[in-house]
Amino acid sequence: MKKISADDKKLIKGLGAEVKVLQEELVRAYKLEGKDDYIAVKIQKKQAHAERIKIDDATDKVIAKFYLEIDITAKQANVFIPLSIASGKKTAGFMYQIEGTAPGTIATANVRVRGAGITQVTVGTLLYAKIPGGTTASFQIHTEVRGIFGKSYKIVFTRLNYKLSITDARYQQYLKEIHSESI
Repeated sequence: MKKISADDKKLIKGLGAEVKVLQEELVRAYKLEGKDDYIAVKIQKKQAHAERIKIDDATDKVIAKFYLEIDITAKQANVFIPLSIASGKKTAGFMYQIEGTAPGTIATANVRVRGAGITQVTVGTLLYAKIPGGTTASFQIHTEVRGIFGKSYKIVFTRLNYKLSITDARYQQYLKEIHSESI
């Protein structure tokens, strides 16, 4: 059997490290496409409408109201999804951003869940929806954005955090973006 030279050993080690990096990038690319081992996400309904608020001697304001209904299926095992919305300053279940042609702020936001076999678990101050393996839960998300009349707005959920065990220290992430309708 032929001995491997020092240069070949270096080359093999470098190629092994490159393969590892490429595998990590592939996993991230799959997550961005919505391919996840533990959950399946499907948008059932999107609705949006705006209410104009007239202001004397100033630019009119608008309240943009968004509604999304999202079905989440736990593929293999129990999944715990926080029933909360956040902009990224703190970790929550549904992480959002507001996209628009002018600045907008969230006025109100809430998440509700329903489905057969779905239970809610409270850990400290956090409320989770427990989805048993093979079961689908329907999440209703209502948000209101304050903005300037005549400008366009939409809500984009950039990440959905979930846990496989309530005692997990870190969240798993579903990274495919979920967009509302634009108003």
